[in-house]
Amino acid sequence: MVIEEPAVRALYAMAVVLAVGVATVLWRNREKTGAQSLAVTTIGGACWAGALFLSTLEPEALAVFAIQLMYAPVGVTIAAGVVFALEFTGRERYVTRTTLAVLAVHPVVVTVVALTNPGGIFFAGLDPTAAIGVEQRWNVGFWIHSAYGYLLTSAVILLIVEHLVRSKRTLYRGQAAGLALGIASGLFFNGLYLGGVVTFDTTAIGFILLAAFFAVSIVRYQFSNLSPIAHEKIIDNVRDGIVVVDTDDTIVEGNPAASRLFGVNTSLIGRSVYDLFAAQPDLIATYELLTDSVTESRREIVYGDRHIAVDVTPITDDRGRHVGWLFLLADVTAQIQRERDLKRQVDRLDQFAEIVSHDLRNPITIARGYTEQTKATGDLEWLEETEEALDRMDAIIDDVLALTRSGGVTDPEELSLARIVTDAWGTVDTQGARLEITDPAEKIQIVADEDSCRRLFENLIRNSIQHGVDDDHPVTSHTVTIDVAAESGGTVTIIVADNGVGIPPEDRTVIFDDGYTTGGTGLGLTIVEGIVTAHDWMIDVSESETGGVAFEISGVAKPLSSE
Repeated sequence: MVIEEPAVRALYAMAVVLAVGVATVLWRNREKTGAQSLAVTTIGGACWAGALFLSTLEPEALAVFAIQLMYAPVGVTIAAGVVFALEFTGRERYVTRTTLAVLAVHPVVVTVVALTNPGGIFFAGLDPTAAIGVEQRWNVGFWIHSAYGYLLTSAVILLIVEHLVRSKRTLYRGQAAGLALGIASGLFFNGLYLGGVVTFDTTAIGFILLAAFFAVSIVRYQFSNLSPIAHEKIIDNVRDGIVVVDTDDTIVEGNPAASRLFGVNTSLIGRSVYDLFAAQPDLIATYELLTDSVTESRREIVYGDRHIAVDVTPITDDRGRHVGWLFLLADVTAQIQRERDLKRQVDRLDQFAEIVSHDLRNPITIARGYTEQTKATGDLEWLEETEEALDRMDAIIDDVLALTRSGGVTDPEELSLARIVTDAWGTVDTQGARLEITDPAEKIQIVADEDSCRRLFENLIRNSIQHGVDDDHPVTSHTVTIDVAAESGGTVTIIVADNGVGIPPEDRTVIFDDGYTTGGTGLGLTIVEGIVTAHDWMIDVSESETGGVAFEISGVAKPLSSE
């Protein structure tokens, strides 16, 4: 098949256009690691193809000059390719002034020698009357230049292939494969021409393929938005979330743990931070605060029902340029809960110490006084007062033990509300009062720790009977009613109400405080609140429909089977 000069000229022009297009995209992203040197490499290729295009035009002097000048971008392309390979594979520490100076020697020397051709050392002849372009006959200088160029270009390909092999990510393997194939294609088609297989310089075909492979790396594998260096700074298989964000607020790396933390089923890579947190402006504000300066920082955020500790570290390349941020995300929800539990335990110990030092001291003093009185008089009637003091101490100790145990939910299970209430009723001295469980409450199943839940109802029932009766509200007409209301999704509200004297509005905000009492130890409702809190429920107090007191316990979980 005979190829005409117009077709070759069109081929060269196409190579220029494609190379310039890819170089433009890369140059727009020149702040990214490796993008600037790759852009220079591609621009050099465009100039190389442009010189070949000019060699097919008139006048002959222009064609010859274009061929001689062509070796300047050839040298630049080779040098820039080496710099790119070092940057792309994470070896930026080798890109020093000395390295750049050494790499610059070849483009300068080959440009001068090709233009001046002293003693015919580079060209043995240039014939502008050839069928296609300018026919070149080379001498030893050219072959030294070619050997040097092939050696460096092969080294570039090997560096990229080595990175491809050791990379764990498909994304980076795709990048490396596309880039290596692009560079290798230019080498292959140039070799066809130098080997005399074809009669015109086919290097431009290699440039077309190079541009195509580079375009795939840019569009498909987002080379212009991703830096393999970021991947070198993170560990794939860790329990904590790891996210790398570039200076354009785009997530360029994210491990599976990070996706799970944010409830994302797909990869985070390529997403904008602003898109990810679009529905949570408070998190966007936190992100902007953390990235406002190039310094390490730490902060705790709340995402849904999770507490996440965020450590932020700026990422710089080997030349000290800031290229993004590394976010380490640790789910500290369990730790926060443990701290809260520990605080509750410390608070209960403080309560215990206060009760032992204060509340028990009084009945002990009374018991000791009546005992001394009995010894002095021999009157055993004083022992009745002593016994009452001892009974009070016994009640205080029981309540302190109950308070200590109220802060933990060790074994939540499916329970019948009616059965738990009935069991609790049977352990309290009800003094003739009446229990009424409404029909809805009879049918409700809840999820709770059985022992602590029974203790909760024991205390509410005991509180109702001990403090809800007076002369106008005798115990024989006292009724404790258990009802349910406000069922919503997987929770229900339990109402414990009576028809007693009620609680004054001004006292309803303090009834759960330690020591609040109108008789007794003052710990009964504190125990109730501890059990409610341990279950993550809520409790409120109001007036019942019959004028007594009504305790509303909301957020009580129901079994999934009852949904």
